[in-house]
Amino acid sequence: MGESSDPAFELYWQHLASGPVTAEERQFAEWIVTQVLQKRAELDRLIDAASDNWELPRLSRVDLNLLRLAVSELMCSPEVPAAVVVNEAVEIAQEFADVNSASFINGVLDRIAKQLGRIGDA
Repeated sequence: MGESSDPAFELYWQHLASGPVTAEERQFAEWIVTQVLQKRAELDRLIDAASDNWELPRLSRVDLNLLRLAVSELMCSPEVPAAVVVNEAVEIAQEFADVNSASFINGVLDRIAKQLGRIGDA
């Protein structure tokens, strides 16, 4: 599997990945994580502004990192429909986050997608 030059990615793929991944899946995962790391301050500003009555330190780590990944994809992957990004994030939240997280994440991502011009005012 080893094609990444980043030791953290290599450690993950060698010891922590939950199953086999294709080269394309691996490339996308590394790309999106890199985007989040590079744009974290901008992502956090967008999330903070769209999170009515919630400050970032109050968000669970799962919710915040899921939002960061999804907002990064909304910003950097215009070829992926916004609805797909939002739906995938909501599905992940339903699986791994708090019972109320999915609806919260859906609302925050909807606001951000509108702000970014990815979806119209519905």
